Amino acid sequence: MSDVIYANFEARGFAGNVIFDLSHKNNRDNCFQPYYLMREQLKQHGIEINTSDTNVGKSLAFELHMDVQKQSVNTAYYLLMLETPQVWPSNGIASNWDCYRKVFTWNDDLVDGNRFIKINFPNPVYVGPVIGFSDRDQFCCLISSNRTLSLQDNRDLYPERVNAIRWFETHAQQDFDLYGVGWDIPVVRSGLVGKIERRFWGIIGRLFTLQPFPSYRGKVAHKQDVLTRTKFSICYENMRDLPGYITEKIFDSFFSGCVPVYWGASNITDYIPADCFVDRRQFNDTEDVYRFLKSMTEIEFVGYQQRIAAFLQSEAVYQFGSEFFAKTIVNTIIQDIGLEP
Repeated sequence: MSDVIYANFEARGFAGNVIFDLSHKNNRDNCFQPYYLMREQLKQHGIEINTSDTNVGKSLAFELHMDVQKQSVNTAYYLLMLETPQVWPSNGIASNWDCYRKVFTWNDDLVDGNRFIKINFPNPVYVGPVIGFSDRDQFCCLISSNRTLSLQDNRDLYPERVNAIRWFETHAQQDFDLYGVGWDIPVVRSGLVGKIERRFWGIIGRLFTLQPFPSYRGKVAHKQDVLTRTKFSICYENMRDLPGYITEKIFDSFFSGCVPVYWGASNITDYIPADCFVDRRQFNDTEDVYRFLKSMTEIEFVGYQQRIAAFLQSEAVYQFGSEFFAKTIVNTIIQDIGLEP
């Protein structure tokens, strides 16, 4: 093709093509790689996709939205629906999908292979170490943000993370470390009340030193720095019992040879072998989980690592990789707009 075809990528919090820049400081744990690959593959078809602020005044072939966004131009729209409705409420309103020609989603209940295309949270896949307890001086950790859902739901796992943190702090603080963003203030509620509470605690935190979570060790630049030193990780999704909702959390542990205690997708074992992780659903509470983890021998731990490594080298993991993510989006869109794949 001699003429460049332009397209918009619209996502809250991203401008100036940052999401395609692998050298940017926000590309933590190489999380921008899937979008970089998508952009490079589109270039092979003569299409240059940019964040919308970069394409002002240009004629567009299509616009790709990360989660439901407002339509601002006259073009074909495609939706990359990654967040749950409980986090991004607009994603849960079916009428909001009407303007999109194709919807890429993790939600197995929606996928039909025609308009609703299955896609997973993408990961730069690699195999972690299989060396047992060697150099793992930390027993268990949790890496997450202190947040709440936008919409209340009885499948909310944010409170279960807090329950796990509090149990460890009370009964086994020496065996637990908390990392992430926002744990320097207490847990706040959702909605307007939560915003007010968060602002209040932010002001108090500037005046006094707060330590609402004694196990909190601060932010991490790279999750791997912690997970490669830790035997087990508390790995709970934001929501439980959503078919197909499998985020990067369990893979972060896999890539570092850390054994995750997982709770989330109802059909997780349709995608990942059950013997690669500790299934939180099989235990009554955190105390039961702790007893199980403490009783695990190094031989048993290496067994988990070996099975994880085998999974990461199998064809089954391909659908969770960056290349599959990019190829699925690119091939679907170029076929839909009439270009040959």
